[in-house]
Formats: sequence, C-alpha cells, structure tokens
Amino acid sequence: MYTFVLILHNLLRWLVVVGAVYLLARVLPGLRGDRAWTRQEGRAAQIFTGLMDVQLLVGLALYLGVSPYMKSILDNFGAAMKGSETRFFAVEHVTGMLISVALAHAGNVLWKRQTTDAGKFRSAAIWFGLSVLSLLAFIPWWRPLLRL
Repeated sequence: MYTFVLILHNLLRWLVVVGAVYLLARVLPGLRGDRAWTRQEGRAAQIFTGLMDVQLLVGLALYLGVSPYMKSILDNFGAAMKGSETRFFAVEHVTGMLISVALAHAGNVLWKRQTTDAGKFRSAAIWFGLSVLSLLAFIPWWRPLLRL
C-alpha cells in the first residue's frame, strides 16, 4: 500500500505542476489589461485547486499513517528535528504545502469577488502566484523526479 500511495503522490506532483503552469499561462497575460476573463481562466483555477486538494489528501495519508518513514519520524520527533531531511518532511514540507493549498483556495474565492476583468486577473495572479511559489519551494526536488 505504501509504495502505491507514494507513486500516486509523486505522479500527482507532476499533474499539480502542469496545472500550475497552465493556470499561470492563462492568468499572467491578462495582467496587461487587453484580455477579457473567460471561463477557461476560471476552469484552470478550479482544476489547479482541485488537484492541490487531491494531492493534499494523498500526502496526508502518507504523513498520518501509510508511510513507515513518517512513522519513524513521528515516533521520535525530537531526534527527527536534528536532521535536515527528516525535519523537512516532518514540518517544512507539510506546512509549506498546507500554506500553498490555502493560498490556492484564497485565490479561487477572491478572483470571483472581483467585478472587473482586470481585477480578476490581478487577484488570480497574486494569490495563485503565491500558491505556486510556496508549492515550488517545498517540493523535495532532491528526491527521484519520477517514481514508478
């Protein structure tokens, strides 16, 4: 079960990254002010946020029970804080990703509250941009890029 969930988490990472690139490719050009907000931008925001939610649930399954690595970290949390990699997975990764998901949800709510196309693009660019920055900062890039 652990191997399956870990592979799923890894594959979902790439779907999230692709979703982020697609969303930013839809939103950032709109900051020039020469485009109207369309359903495609809203759909890209929903897809990105949904992928983030699924990835979070799979990650929490690893964190809270499926991963023997996390079990050993949580069983001796004090010792885990002394190692940079164990600290990263015990605290930094999960915190950074929770922040990233929260920022994505904020972006998904706040662009909808805007009344102008320029406001929608600006709000989406800020909140989703912050979400993607947090996402990229807390991905363990030193781990295998593709596990199969």
